[in-house]
Amino acid sequence: MLGRITAKEIIRQSQQGISVQPFLIRAEDDQTYFVKGLSRALGNGLVSEAISAELGKHLGLPIPPWRVIDIPQALIDFSVIDGVEDLSGGPAFASLHVENASDLMWANLNALPDDLKRTVLLFDWWILNGDRGLGEAGGNVNLILDPKGKLVVIDHNVAFDPNLSFEEFRTYHVFRDQLGSFEGNLLARLDYLPMLDAALADWGRIISLLPEEWICRDHDADDEYEPTLQQRLQILERFKDEQFWGQL
Repeated sequence: MLGRITAKEIIRQSQQGISVQPFLIRAEDDQTYFVKGLSRALGNGLVSEAISAELGKHLGLPIPPWRVIDIPQALIDFSVIDGVEDLSGGPAFASLHVENASDLMWANLNALPDDLKRTVLLFDWWILNGDRGLGEAGGNVNLILDPKGKLVVIDHNVAFDPNLSFEEFRTYHVFRDQLGSFEGNLLARLDYLPMLDAALADWGRIISLLPEEWICRDHDADDEYEPTLQQRLQILERFKDEQFWGQL
């Protein structure tokens, strides 16, 4: 992640997303970003986005670069876009806009490499992200294709869900056909263990990137959003147990 930036134009609200619909915003660096505000996504959602983006890089996943973005109150007050108040409340999460991207469709799945599918599947179970569903009738897949047809992985505000069951995960995940790739397959695990270890070793740096407003309500260190950072770390440490791999 690069340094903190400031918004200079609120362009429109995206029609994508269920719990949170981000806004397309132009920042002072003249780049456009999809932005989720603290008022709507809350601190726990923004923490999930940021941590997931950093962890995903350790697994080599194509996740867009992200920034912490400040949105001047005047931009919000003078905007006529519906729902713009979602951007209020403090620093927001900004994900670099992938221009001319298209949604991943069911018909696209066979064109994707199996190793990439397996990595996304492993990643989502590792971070307890149940928001990657797709079937022949559609879904909320949170995967897009860039203009060259390359996969881009987005949208992790509901990750670290302690209530996500493996039954739900294996029923709806877009790459559920890759389940069984790791059970009893030591070589497959060995490909990922160094990356997972390195990601956890980077934990201190990752959480240092998070604004205090995302971690605690009203700057109160005794009122941390749940899951807390410690609870998130415990979720990630599951990969050290045999049960984690046996489910995959």
